[in-house]
Amino acid sequence: MMKYEYKSILAPVIESLIDMKHNLGFKYISESKLLRRVDRLALNHRLDDIILMENFVNEFIKKHANEKDINITSRVTVIRELARFMIAQGYKAYVVPPLPRGSYRSSFVPYIFTNEELKKIFLAADQFASSLSLDKHYYHQRDKYPVIFRILYSTGMRIGEVLQLQLQDIDFERKTFIIKEAKNNKDRIIPVHPVTIKYMKDYIDEKNIFDDNQYVFTNRDNQPITTRTVYGIFRKVLRIASITHAGKSKGPTVHSFRHTFCVHRLRDWVIDGRNISALFPYLCAYMGHADTRCTEYYLRLTAELYPDIVIKSEKYFNEGSDINE
Repeated sequence: MMKYEYKSILAPVIESLIDMKHNLGFKYISESKLLRRVDRLALNHRLDDIILMENFVNEFIKKHANEKDINITSRVTVIRELARFMIAQGYKAYVVPPLPRGSYRSSFVPYIFTNEELKKIFLAADQFASSLSLDKHYYHQRDKYPVIFRILYSTGMRIGEVLQLQLQDIDFERKTFIIKEAKNNKDRIIPVHPVTIKYMKDYIDEKNIFDDNQYVFTNRDNQPITTRTVYGIFRKVLRIASITHAGKSKGPTVHSFRHTFCVHRLRDWVIDGRNISALFPYLCAYMGHADTRCTEYYLRLTAELYPDIVIKSEKYFNEGSDINE
């Protein structure tokens, strides 16, 4: 298949966005097709400057006769992503408002751990691993959980992604994990904190794992442990930590580590005065989200949980979004 040649004035930024996505492990196939339409529209408008005006964006996303809403959603998502990328590169771009929250989110509100709760959980996991009064069923697996729970929080990985890690997916020198064929069918490479890498290396050395194709966290049959088992252990650890579980669908759950990771990253960036617009596409790619809508939900949640930074958050996130004033 011949590579599509972008020909408009927007070609350099479109190609840079696609290259960034590919380098981060995204296949970005359907999005690239939509960006071709952006390129052709730019040619039709005879744009002579790298800029996204509101009228141009609105024409790109307008609904056509008998068109399904999901198609509009896809166009809104990709043009918002391009606009944010352009702003991060120093160009002016109109960021179209996101679609109503109800169109892509449920009423579910994720549980976000406090720093104190995280300390209690890690301490409880360590106590669980070293306890001599464990059921025989858990004895073989007990030393995995201090490592697993720390990985979940420090990387924001999904539990399924952690349990599918093989030795060959870990680069100790570069301090990265390779996440293969994850949710949304995307491979990606993520940086890992040195402390987390050390926990992983110590565990692998202790378990004498040397085969590149060997899974890191296995049961007695040398198969990856199941998410169900992890959830069962997690409930035990919560009880040790004296953290109440509010019941089904209310949490906290193992996935709460991932929610907490994302919210804490956004919180820290805002507090540090970082440009959220510039960092947002990278966080979306890091998390393995199919598009920016899921990550944008965490930004709103961060503002709700930390109202003292909401104004600062809006300043960075809306920066450059209206270029027609």
